[in-house]
Amino acid sequence: MEPQKRLTDAQLKVLVKRRRSAQEFIPDGSVPGLSIRLFPGGAANWTLLVRVVGEGGTNEHGKPLLGKKLRVSLGNYPVVTLQAARSRANHVLDQARRGVNAKQALKDGDTANSPTVAALAKDFLTQYVHSRELDSAHKYEMAFTTHINPAVGSILAELLTREQVRNVMESARLKRERPKGERGGGIGGVEAARTATAVLRHMYSWAIDEEKLKRKDNPASKIDRNLPKKRQGDVVLSLDEARIVWKAAEVTGYPFGTHVQLMLLTGCRLDEWASARAAWIDTKEALMVIPAEAYKTDHVHVVPLVPQAMGILKRIPKPDHGEYLLSSTRGRAPIQGISKYYRTRLSEAILAITGEGFPKKFTSHDLRRSVATRLAEARGDDGEKLVKRVLGHSDGTVTAIYNRYGYVREMRGALEHWANDLTGTSVSLPAEIAAAQSVQPAA
Repeated sequence: MEPQKRLTDAQLKVLVKRRRSAQEFIPDGSVPGLSIRLFPGGAANWTLLVRVVGEGGTNEHGKPLLGKKLRVSLGNYPVVTLQAARSRANHVLDQARRGVNAKQALKDGDTANSPTVAALAKDFLTQYVHSRELDSAHKYEMAFTTHINPAVGSILAELLTREQVRNVMESARLKRERPKGERGGGIGGVEAARTATAVLRHMYSWAIDEEKLKRKDNPASKIDRNLPKKRQGDVVLSLDEARIVWKAAEVTGYPFGTHVQLMLLTGCRLDEWASARAAWIDTKEALMVIPAEAYKTDHVHVVPLVPQAMGILKRIPKPDHGEYLLSSTRGRAPIQGISKYYRTRLSEAILAITGEGFPKKFTSHDLRRSVATRLAEARGDDGEKLVKRVLGHSDGTVTAIYNRYGYVREMRGALEHWANDLTGTSVSLPAEIAAAQSVQPAA
């Protein structure tokens, strides 16, 4: 008997259009028992013949026997695509091998109204990610678009297995070139796999809490522990290296070079400047005030702006099409592709300055670490608490007002000293601003 040939999308389109006087079953050679049932008039649905282990009793040795054949409906075509039908069929077969009557499972209420993973992702993005105006929204969207939906988007969310999540993780881990015409560097890697599984885990936790699903297990829970341990970065630039980066950033200019310089002057996180809004800058007090809803620790965070930072902000183009200070679209959207900038333009500018580049690679977070290290060195044993405040590591032990404005004078003094060393200049805050901030609010 010749093996059945695998169906193709092109074949399906022809088969559905063909006239017939009675229903017809066309098997798919990819999954045993999977067929498409074609009806007169053009309707079609997917069916699977399956036998459940244990439903036939046991033999004299106690081995479970297969039960009678069951025909399980897997959904209508083309709503359920060929790829989706194969995924659902493999899941049902896996259940049958474990003694689960998949036909009954599909009939009961746990899966009858289940959304697909892609449909659940759409609700999650709309009702949670965008509703909360998360700065990481783009990361969530890219995880779904690039890694999750192509792999498991058509699978019912109630039926997603841990093995399928593991396949998403392993697929995302593979490095590959971005399709032609798309902007950006390569796709995939360990961090991409870590992000994809974290996004899936977050979505399922939300869906269970919101009672979008009846299942109570999270198929992505702790699965990323199978990935290599996330290495703690330890790159710290010397003062001379930081000065070279400063000069290279000056050469590359706005907006990416400006981002690097502001990072070096403040020790902020990447997103704090990448997503900075014009409304956050208090020019009178020389501060950047990041509201709680936009800050990582859900606290208002105040960043003292040294004279060099204020000078940079005065020179950048006005965002006349939106609110973002650092933007390639005149303020409509924040800058993207910072990691690619580090690998290409910034590295090339450093090479032009030094003639040989740096022997060690560094990231934006390494700039933040370098600032913290230099501040700690300058302050000695008593600098730890001040460095934590510069970095925005809130301890939650002070009032909201004190948390917002406390230690601004001390932080500014430390950052000014560092900025003067970095840039080779000696400038300080205008006297009227220094005087206004010389009195700290009581705790």
